[in-house]
Amino acid sequence: MLNEFLTVEDEMAHLCSAISETVMRRDRLKDAMDRWYASEPGKRFPQKIELVSLDEKLSWLDSRFKRLWDAQQA
Repeated sequence: MLNEFLTVEDEMAHLCSAISETVMRRDRLKDAMDRWYASEPGKRFPQKIELVSLDEKLSWLDSRFKRLWDAQQA
């Protein structure tokens, strides 16, 4: 959890880092999913829940970053 005493700039930097890490993890999982479906057509990808979770996390991180960005621009 973020320290409530972080500056906006520090929180935005933390969010950028978390977004980058999450995108990399998501991309690796999507590559694994592509390989899975190529070799196991018709079967459910076993890490589907993890992929959905990463999508949700990325959405939250992006939204939080945008709110901070917009507040700074005002």
